[in-house]
Amino acid sequence: MPSIEPRAVVAAAAPAASEDLVDRVTTVESVAALAARVYRYRELLKNIVLKDLKLKYRGSALGFLWSLANPLLMIGVYAVAFNYILRVGTTGYVFRLMLGVLAWTFFANSATMATGANVDNAALLKNVAFPRVILPFATVLFYLIQYLLTVAVFLPVMILWYRVPLSAVMALFIVFLVLQVMFTTGVSLLLATSTAFFRDTRHLLEVALAVMFWTTPILYQVNQLPEGIKLAIYLSPMSSFVIAYQRLFYFGEVPEASVWAIALAYALGMLVLGVRWSLAVEQQVMDRL
Repeated sequence: MPSIEPRAVVAAAAPAASEDLVDRVTTVESVAALAARVYRYRELLKNIVLKDLKLKYRGSALGFLWSLANPLLMIGVYAVAFNYILRVGTTGYVFRLMLGVLAWTFFANSATMATGANVDNAALLKNVAFPRVILPFATVLFYLIQYLLTVAVFLPVMILWYRVPLSAVMALFIVFLVLQVMFTTGVSLLLATSTAFFRDTRHLLEVALAVMFWTTPILYQVNQLPEGIKLAIYLSPMSSFVIAYQRLFYFGEVPEASVWAIALAYALGMLVLGVRWSLAVEQQVMDRL
């Protein structure tokens, strides 16, 4: 996330009286309590996300239309590459591939940019009092908006192209998307906090993402793998979400219970872990910025 000038957000960071500006570890005892405090600073959160969106397309002739053009270009490139160059014979392979690529891109971009959420905004954190989790969470929301804009173009095109019948199970996409946002937020909080202590976190993340990409069934299907490694692939952090999206839209079926269980465990586990650790070491983080 780009660094943010303190003066540009001071007004938005003060939603009420001066006592509301105190954000101490002892005042936030649960994820629900923290969520309530973040909601009180929703104007600050909105301003940060909108600022990043405007900066991304500033000076661009098409502006936000690039968010709609990019998925169409990607579909065209993948269709040519896999259907005519690599000659992958699987019907709808590009559709299944894109379901995984787009979900992965949302997660990977959020995690990568979250590493700088605190250290790149040290001046803001030291000059304005607000819930510190807002910065990494704003990063997740920024890429979530990008993801949703892309999906809004991609899904209708793919459904029409491959004549996929609409079904009620597709509505479960919202459920798994919420779980993925929870998981991504937890990871982003951990990374934003870790980078304050260990600057090499960014470089380690690059390696971790490379490994995770190949252990996530994006380019291949789980049922194509030997039985001995299927469990390991299922337990890869992003696998349950990618598998769920492919089940809903490509196969038109409800994901199996194991996919639900793994996705829920990762979402709740990472969110609670990220929030708890961020709050526990908040003062140490401030000392290291």
